[in-house]
Amino acid sequence: MEHGVSAVLDTKSVSRCPACGENDSTEVDTVATADLADLYRRRGLDVAAYFDATPVIQRFRCENCDLGYFLPPCPGDEHFYEQLQTQPWYYQDEKPEYAFATQFITSGDRVLEVGCGKGAFRAFLPADIHYRGLEFNEEAVQKATAAGLSVHREYVEEHARSHPGRYQVVCSFQVLEHVPAPDTFVRACVESLAPGGRLIIAVPAEDSFLAVAPNAPLNMPPHHVLRWSDQALRNLASREGLHIETLWHEPVASFHQEWQTQALAHHYFVMRGWHRNKLIDNSLQHRLIGRLLRRDRLRQKLASRVAQRNPVLGHGHTVVLVASKPANAG
Repeated sequence: MEHGVSAVLDTKSVSRCPACGENDSTEVDTVATADLADLYRRRGLDVAAYFDATPVIQRFRCENCDLGYFLPPCPGDEHFYEQLQTQPWYYQDEKPEYAFATQFITSGDRVLEVGCGKGAFRAFLPADIHYRGLEFNEEAVQKATAAGLSVHREYVEEHARSHPGRYQVVCSFQVLEHVPAPDTFVRACVESLAPGGRLIIAVPAEDSFLAVAPNAPLNMPPHHVLRWSDQALRNLASREGLHIETLWHEPVASFHQEWQTQALAHHYFVMRGWHRNKLIDNSLQHRLIGRLLRRDRLRQKLASRVAQRNPVLGHGHTVVLVASKPANAG
């Protein structure tokens, strides 16, 4: 996995929100892990071992901070992400959030990227910045090192202890949704920031079409164990004493447009009360709706109606939080 964080979850607080620690969550849905493993299998991924002795996984929403999370989280390990690396669609060298983030990084900055993979983001930055990456995927570290980048196998919590207040920018792209203990992850990122420094975090957007897309295994364990809404990100920044500069949603990518249209068209029937939104839906009704939506004009028409009533569902896959540490922070 492209990350440099500890995947340790405090079992004593497993009933509490992993971000804010409050015990004020509502169950949203329950998934049978056999059905979830089958969805992954259709994508060429074997995840059954991560669900041993776990017949069901529950999804919760924290009423206090708005984080969505799964219990048990069943996070993937290095072997799982080695499987993903074999999929041509998984890792991308160019992402819209990379280009967006560069406007907040200036010449000469010290930049730490947590979960940097092979360091693709470095190519978007000024030549004279001081870049360091943290990564635990050995193949990715080797590729980054071969390219002359300073990338190390180290947890961000460890790095923060030895480099407090070191960086003008700490960034992490598509990592926080994988982390069962986001509070310690974010705290370490903030501790690594110099006073006035910026934290840049990109995650899949719960305030987007992803929220209503059924049968999307990669938005569930062992891949994604957290769901980040805009409000959850705002609350995260507030807990760490950060000033939010912006929350930016990317447009829908061309390769996601058909997926978005299908998800929104399906959601039309949920809005009308004719169907229920579920993480995994193998029902006859779902299949019949799918057949109906093979008609392109109808699919487009229903998706347009849903988007008009729920503009947030028009957002693309990713949201980026940019927040700054107070200049007088000790």
